[in-house]
Amino acid sequence: MKEILDRMDGLTSTTQEPGDYTGEDGLLYCGTCRKPKEAYFPADKIGLFGRDRHPAECNCQRKRREEREAAEKQRKHLDTVEDLKRRGFTDPAMREWTFEHDNGRNPQTKTARLYAEHWETMRNENIGYLFWGRRGDGEKLPCRLYRKRPHGAGNPGTHDKLCLDTQ
Repeated sequence: MKEILDRMDGLTSTTQEPGDYTGEDGLLYCGTCRKPKEAYFPADKIGLFGRDRHPAECNCQRKRREEREAAEKQRKHLDTVEDLKRRGFTDPAMREWTFEHDNGRNPQTKTARLYAEHWETMRNENIGYLFWGRRGDGEKLPCRLYRKRPHGAGNPGTHDKLCLDTQ
């Protein structure tokens, strides 16, 4: 029980950093942004944790949290993109291909670029393209789009998969 109370005490207390101060209302304030780092519990909740106040986010803490969340979201996005590239392209060199490296010899690149640039519209309207054939050097393309539509599914786009071409 003591461990639970110690943990609850840690959750309901705020650590004071250099520059922080206690305001006239008895709450701890941030020394940088001057916003409260604590807030009082409503009167009917005071006895719940044995304290009358709880931690609150000042502007500095909110900004740091939002930056951490944005960085984590970006990292997850990059991990997803890398995983899709790894699964979709068997040749590691293909994972680094971008439209900026296009030499303009393949006429389908214009359509692919249009598709990528208007991805949100294409996805929302369930528009898809299938590219097949051979690369410029005569080698067969290593990937194809496999349309997997379960019986009765109304939106086949959610079940599409980019797979290795086994044929």
